[in-house]
Amino acid sequence: MTTPLQLTLLLTCFFSPLALAEENDDEDAPPATLPGGDQDEALKMPSLSRAQHDWLEPKRSELPQDPHAQTDFTAYTLELGEIKLGLASITVGAAPRTQVGTVPVLDALGVYNGHLKVTAIEAGPYALGLGTSYFGLRAGDMNGSSIGLSMIQSINIIAPWSVHFGVDWSNTKSNGIPDLDRIPSILTGGKSSAEFQSGQKPSDWDLHVQDLSLSLATDVRFNRRDSLILQARAVFWSNVITRGYDVPPLLGMDKLLNKPEGTSSPIGDTYVASLAWQWSWRRTDLRVGAGISSVPGAWLLQSTDLSYRFGGKTRRTERRMNKTWKRNKSDTNGR
Repeated sequence: MTTPLQLTLLLTCFFSPLALAEENDDEDAPPATLPGGDQDEALKMPSLSRAQHDWLEPKRSELPQDPHAQTDFTAYTLELGEIKLGLASITVGAAPRTQVGTVPVLDALGVYNGHLKVTAIEAGPYALGLGTSYFGLRAGDMNGSSIGLSMIQSINIIAPWSVHFGVDWSNTKSNGIPDLDRIPSILTGGKSSAEFQSGQKPSDWDLHVQDLSLSLATDVRFNRRDSLILQARAVFWSNVITRGYDVPPLLGMDKLLNKPEGTSSPIGDTYVASLAWQWSWRRTDLRVGAGISSVPGAWLLQSTDLSYRFGGKTRRTERRMNKTWKRNKSDTNGR
């Protein structure tokens, strides 16, 4: 009778040669290779052709649209550190959700000005912007100024389409006899100071006017480069508190200010509407369009702009993307 110990020894003697034979077979087997291939070829990574690399270029016309791109008629502001140098305005992102700026053309003409805007609320598709502005002009004994307060609401209806509603209140004051000879003729229509004063019989040379403007704008963004912009604006309420003389034709404002004392709704004398196309390239923005306005040519200020824009988180990210794409050009196979 076979004991358990004898059975164990028997099985060990039987299977050990088979196990050793299998180990020897593994050691002597040649390394596996790809059929008909070379080991070096198997280790090579696939490379892009030149055409495929060009197709991957991060063009702004292919990048997704940015609802915060426009900052002049919306509740949004420039990003921190972003700068926009333009004919219509020079603006700087001075702090998070805060921008300051000035209109250089008016500064050159002697109308010194500045504006500030803060995005006070940004929750989902809704944003609220609050702003203030100042314009000042000295001409001889005249000292004039205008202080404004504004509120803009922006609503992103769907991904590429937003609507913007704005309310602006301004308080304009002036005192002293204006010397039109010290003001650029482009602001006065070429009228001399003697010609202006000869037709005046004022009890005093004071002026105080308040007005309320409403604005509506909408933009459709096809990508990060191309967008269509519609804007409309008018003074809906005006209150002439004091008017001791006829206001000279400064930028067409005489149509608004030369009213009898009291309140009025001068929409027909102050409306501006325009439709424009905006191109936003890597650093240059161009807006071109057409429009109508009660003051001839006033729509040009709304529908036309050329600016150089740089800085800010978004454009720095785009710059890094372009640098990475250019560095990888040397890795293409040249086809």
